[in-house]
Amino acid sequence: MNGMNFEPGRIVFSRKGRDKGRYFVVLYLVDDHYVLIADGCLRKVEHPKKKKVIHLEAKPQLLEGVRQKLAEGKTIFDSEVRNLLEAEGYTDSLPPRKEG
Repeated sequence: MNGMNFEPGRIVFSRKGRDKGRYFVVLYLVDDHYVLIADGCLRKVEHPKKKKVIHLEAKPQLLEGVRQKLAEGKTIFDSEVRNLLEAEGYTDSLPPRKEG
């Protein structure tokens, strides 16, 4: 770990696995070794990925909107996660949006 705790709403960077090089948001803590992550594009909020924390790099940004909604038990939408990641500047790992 790099000193930052993996808490709901934290932006993380995947260093290993099929999703290597992508940014995600931590949704839930499973235990001391695993978290559930989503990016709202390829990995949806309804089906988050279980990932070992040793394969992730925590970023200093914490998405308070996501964190607060999770604490209150409210529904989080994929579009919210995508928009918040884009607002923080993590658009390079997101697939391009479809024009429609």
